[in-house]
Amino acid sequence: MAAEGGAGTGAPAAIEVELVWVDADQAVVRRLVELPQGSRVADALTALRAGEGAAAVIERLARGELQPAIYGERCEPGALLHAGDRIELLAGLSVDPKVARRRRVEKRRALEPRSKWRGD
Repeated sequence: MAAEGGAGTGAPAAIEVELVWVDADQAVVRRLVELPQGSRVADALTALRAGEGAAAVIERLARGELQPAIYGERCEPGALLHAGDRIELLAGLSVDPKVARRRRVEKRRALEPRSKWRGD
C-alpha cells in the first residue's frame, strides 16, 4: 500500500490516500493518490486536480459545494494525512435530519390512523 523510501536513499517515504466522492450520475468515484509523508488534505486535492476526469469535482470544490472530510469527520485543507486515509468530498445536507424525521412521522400518522405514530 504505502511505498517506503530506503534508509540510505534519502527519499522521503510516500503514503497512499484515497479520495472518494459522488459524481453527477450518482456513482461513487474513488481515486488513489500517492503523496510524500507529511502531506496535507490540500496536497491531495492538488494531486486530484493534476489527474484526469476530475474537472467537475474540482469545479464543485471551488464553488464550495463540496467539503473535505477524513473518514466522515469534516476537516480543514491543512489537516495532516496518514497512510491509508480516505478523504471524502461531501456535499452539504439538503434537509436537516430532525426535519426529515418529523416529516416521516407525519406521513406515517396520516397513513395509519390507529397506530403508535398517532400519539393518542
